[in-house]
Amino acid sequence: MSMLRVLMLLPAMVLTACSQTPPSNQNLLTELDGPLAQMQVDGRQLYQRMQKLTLDKSCTTDQQCQVLGIGSRSCGGPEQFLLFSTQQTDQKMLTITNDRYTRIRQEQQQRLGQRSTCQQLVAPLPACRQQQCVLLNTDR
Repeated sequence: MSMLRVLMLLPAMVLTACSQTPPSNQNLLTELDGPLAQMQVDGRQLYQRMQKLTLDKSCTTDQQCQVLGIGSRSCGGPEQFLLFSTQQTDQKMLTITNDRYTRIRQEQQQRLGQRSTCQQLVAPLPACRQQQCVLLNTDR
């Protein structure tokens, strides 16, 4: 008898669970529509590609160490800087990848209405130390 009751109540429980709406205060990024979700995936892949392109930071001179502003802040300027060695990095591929990444970030910010601080980031100073590109500490 109890099995029959469970079977009769099961459809009502399923329908009740389906009719619940998510809380309105959920993070907007968890409710992305298809195109925005794809942009997020594409952006993550492009960022990872830039990380791989700049993984080898070996150098022989300071001039081989460079920084590239990547991404985009809503008020302008890059989100961050990426250190790389001109001796080891395919700079053309890095530039193309960064351009695509920056366009995706700009479109995401526009579609989501994101804002950021309007403080402009200052490019860090790169140098070659012990045959590796590093960022110099400019704090005083």
